[in-house]
Amino acid sequence: MENILEYRKQNEQQIKQKYTALRQRLASKEDEITRLGAEKFNLMDVSELSVGKMQVQQRYLLELDRRMGEIKTESLELQNEVEMVLQEVVQAQRERKVLEKLEEKQHAAYLQEVKHEEQKQLDEMGNRPKFVI
Repeated sequence: MENILEYRKQNEQQIKQKYTALRQRLASKEDEITRLGAEKFNLMDVSELSVGKMQVQQRYLLELDRRMGEIKTESLELQNEVEMVLQEVVQAQRERKVLEKLEEKQHAAYLQEVKHEEQKQLDEMGNRPKFVI
């Protein structure tokens, strides 16, 4: 039973690490979206109005929009994956706690049995005839 409990603890720990890594990747994607949004906002302030620069700027803005959309899609996929792994974490915790409870109950039953046997032996010793010398 101890080996199974240890396995479940390790499994839970691995799933938690996976969850943490996914959350970090998701945060990184969100930071990148924020950075690209700020860059796009800053490009909207045009100091020179030459046609050539405006065309280059327009193409760059379109590329920023495309990239932001791509990152948002990746972010949504990651969010779904994070939610699934979170469910795995919850399930792993449940499985571990069930085994821990079972182990506690078995230990309590063992202690009760030991106590019962000790009392039985004490009762037998108390009921023996006493020899006087």
